[in-house]
Amino acid sequence: MNTVIPTTASIVNKPRKVIRNAVIFTLLMIAGAVITGNSGLDGMNGGYALIVLFGFLAMSSLVTALVYLPRAREFDKLVSQLHPLAHWTYSNEEWNAFIKEDLKEMIEVNKATLRLVIIISLVVGAILLLLYRDNLFILIIGGIILMLSLVAFLAPRIRSRILRKGIHESLIGETSAYVGGTFQTWKQLGAHLVGTDIYEEAEIPVLHIIFEFPTLQASQQEIIRIPVPAGKMEEARKITEILRKQIN
Repeated sequence: MNTVIPTTASIVNKPRKVIRNAVIFTLLMIAGAVITGNSGLDGMNGGYALIVLFGFLAMSSLVTALVYLPRAREFDKLVSQLHPLAHWTYSNEEWNAFIKEDLKEMIEVNKATLRLVIIISLVVGAILLLLYRDNLFILIIGGIILMLSLVAFLAPRIRSRILRKGIHESLIGETSAYVGGTFQTWKQLGAHLVGTDIYEEAEIPVLHIIFEFPTLQASQQEIIRIPVPAGKMEEARKITEILRKQIN
């Protein structure tokens, strides 16, 4: 049974909260720089360093606010749409089944990625060890592998915890999606849609929206997983057809 639990009125625009907090922090850092500059503190005794630090933190916060501004607008657009592509709610049984499947998928993806990273790290470590014959590289590579393994282990479980606390609701638009408290968009910072499908082999079908976005190293792929509630499979298939039109 597709039980209606919350409404869009209960959905909080978290990107806008980030913007508000970033702006407040920026103003505080600017005030700190101004106060330091007019406090009579000798620049050579730490005054210049404090001003530079306050300025750096202010610029970082301002950039954060600017980065999140398009996300906040996309969020408002998604929630305020009179007719989004889909607005689904879930029973407790459906939501728990999704959390279980989402955790399973994330663990599998992280394991595959971690295996690749470990292989690359070992190859690079072996080359550096042969070139420089310094055992310190063994500790460095081992530390990197340990840290990445910890992240790969914790990240899926942290996400599951967030989903358990989130509302049993999802919204899907043409350029963004909101699932159980997590908002994602594929319309900013060079992001673009690369695929969409429906995985039907699990206890609850899961709609996958796959997009890529540029990073400093290379393009990174992200998968948005959205559970398909009972009686909504045909609607989910129509959504995949609509979104595929965005793929170049």
